[in-house]
Amino acid sequence: RGCGGVSRQIEALQEVLEKLKSKRGPHYEKKFGQVPMCDAGEQCAVRKGARIGKLCDCPRGTSCNSFLLKC
Repeated sequence: RGCGGVSRQIEALQEVLEKLKSKRGPHYEKKFGQVPMCDAGEQCAVRKGARIGKLCDCPRGTSCNSFLLKC
């Protein structure tokens, strides 16, 4: 095995780690009831029929408008 084989293995491991990281993030947030912070004016919720799902927390001093679904 030369350096080429090791670097290919490192690249493959990095790809796997990136995939795991992207899969774990939303599950972790759902499991522990944590949602990311969003900026003022950003979409903070999504409507599915009669239900509204929260995408992120609005900054202090603002709230999520249930009609516009924005902070």
